[in-house]
Amino acid sequence: MADASGSALGQALHSFPKLTKAAIMLNNTKLSDAGGQALASGLDRPLLLDLDLRLRASGVADNTGVALGRSLSKCSNMLKLRLELEDTQMGDATGVALGKALRECPKIAEAAISLFRTKLTDKGGPALVAGLNRPELQDLDLRLFDTAVGDGTAEALGRSVSVLSKLTKAKISLYNTKLTDRGGAALATGLNRPELKDIDLSFQDTLVADSTAAALG
Repeated sequence: MADASGSALGQALHSFPKLTKAAIMLNNTKLSDAGGQALASGLDRPLLLDLDLRLRASGVADNTGVALGRSLSKCSNMLKLRLELEDTQMGDATGVALGKALRECPKIAEAAISLFRTKLTDKGGPALVAGLNRPELQDLDLRLFDTAVGDGTAEALGRSVSVLSKLTKAKISLYNTKLTDRGGAALATGLNRPELKDIDLSFQDTLVADSTAAALG
């Protein structure tokens, strides 16, 4: 799939003002940032409740991520969000834009966000995870491994999850990042929630140590 198709799809989405659910699978395509930006701009559907967008291993970058953030900020009724954006050129501008958009989605109950093997760092990571402080969030799947995020992102995530009284399931993958024991302990402390029933943490190949383990205990 090339840019012309992405643009056409974005234009087509504007023809569905009552759209409530969208699943768009464009993994392993030739879609680049120009086509991705046009596609993302078409997702500003205010009635959208459920979005599954997969752009893994395509040529999209931050222009697409910023456009996606702008669109999602208009989807205040969103309940379920799945974004597979891994193995792309997206980075900190995308993280900031998505974090800002999430703050406009107070009803979101399920969020699955994959930005592993991207250019995300601790400049955009904290803004992204700060947006996950959504009062209705019950199920979180966050995959940021193989990036340059570190303690700043982990600490911000810890602050977000610490107040999520409805969170029952959390899968967080931060392996092979710049995470150290400081960030690991802060995140583990934030996850000390009695409501949690299912937790899956991946911190391998980082510098977490005793403080993180103690906080998890």
